[in-house]
Amino acid sequence: MSVQTQIKTDIHKRLNAMHTARVTWEEGTLRASNDELYAILESVYALYAELKTEVGKRRAFAALLTDLEVKTQANTSLALKVIRYVFGTQGRREDAYARVVAIAHDMKSPDQSFTSYVQECGGIEEVRRVSTSTKSTAMSKEDFKKLALEGLQEVQVGVSTFDLPTFIQPNTDYEEDYAVALVRCNDNGTGTIVYGCNEAGIIDAVLVSSGKDLDERAQESLAKLDAGDLASKRARDVKEFASKMIRVGPNTTISASGDATYTNGAASHVYG
Repeated sequence: MSVQTQIKTDIHKRLNAMHTARVTWEEGTLRASNDELYAILESVYALYAELKTEVGKRRAFAALLTDLEVKTQANTSLALKVIRYVFGTQGRREDAYARVVAIAHDMKSPDQSFTSYVQECGGIEEVRRVSTSTKSTAMSKEDFKKLALEGLQEVQVGVSTFDLPTFIQPNTDYEEDYAVALVRCNDNGTGTIVYGCNEAGIIDAVLVSSGKDLDERAQESLAKLDAGDLASKRARDVKEFASKMIRVGPNTTISASGDATYTNGAASHVYG
C-alpha cells in the first residue's frame, strides 16, 4: 500500500468515525435534549395560558415575583417573566422562547398542543424568525397613531356602548373624538370603568400603543400562515429554481437507472 493510499485510508476512517459520532449524537443526545426542551416549554405554555385567562392567578404570580425579589421592567411580557424564572437568565434565547410561547397562544388552534404547533411551523427558530421578519422598523409614532385611527374607525361593535358619564367627555381642543377610560379588572372577569381622561398627550400615547399592537398582531397572523407552510413553500421555491437553472435541450434523451438520471449531454446550466 502506497503512502498516499494509506493517508486516504486513515482520513476515511477518521471521517467515518466522526460520521458515526454525529449520527449517535443526533439520534441520542440531541434528540433527547430537544424532547426535554419541548417538554419544559410545553409546561411553560400551560402555565402561561392559565395566567392569561385567570386574573387571580396572574395577580398571585406577580405577588410571588415580588416576594422572591425578582426584578422586572414595566414592559416585560408575561411570557418572558415565566421564561426568565424557569431558565434563570435573560438573553436572546429567552426572548425567543417567550415570543414563541406568546405566538403559539395567539395563533394555534385550541385542540393542538404547543409542541405540535411549533414542529408544524418548522421549529422554534422558524416561528421566532418568520414572525419577526415582517415587523415594521421604520414607522414613527405618527405612523402608528394613524394606523390605529384608521383601523379602529372600522370597529362598529365595541365591548359596550353607553351614554358618556360626566367624568368621560371629549376634548374639544383635540382633533379626534376619543377619550381614555381607566378600567378596573375585577376578579370575576368583569370590568368597571372608574376614571376617564381626555388629555391630548394621554390619548396620543394610547393610540400609538394601539397602533403598534394592531400592527404586530396583524403581521404575526400573516407570519403564522407563512410559518405553517414554510417547508412546502421552500420545496416549491427550490423546485422552481432548479427547473430554471438546469435547462435540457429539445433533442436530449433522458433515461433513468435506479436512483440516477442520465442525459446525452445536451443540458445547460444557468445560474442567477
